[in-house]
Amino acid sequence: MASASPSPDPSLDAEWQEWKRKYEKTYSQDEEGHRRMVWEENKKKIEEHNAEYEQGMASFCMGLNEFSDLTNDEFWEVITRSSDSVLEDQEIINTHLFSDIPEFEDLTEENNMIPEKDQV
Repeated sequence: MASASPSPDPSLDAEWQEWKRKYEKTYSQDEEGHRRMVWEENKKKIEEHNAEYEQGMASFCMGLNEFSDLTNDEFWEVITRSSDSVLEDQEIINTHLFSDIPEFEDLTEENNMIPEKDQV
């Protein structure tokens, strides 16, 4: 027997719409339901954690953010990919900045030095 997908909690409709507006989230019709369920699961975990915080059982509180529609695996994939992109961008910048600099050139040996002038 196949189980039906859980349905979104209608009492969270307004909060979901506000969250999507705040973080400028848009989804295909197929993806909307999945993202909503992930968001609701994350919201529930946040509320449970914050209840522990209120009881002194946790040292920090949590809140919804732009990643609240992602699973833990998806979140780490985004963060890792972002870090890799930053590193790649930095490598490209370094390549361009330092590619034309000669390793070493002794100008005194080639007699390219201007004679000293009196500094007085």
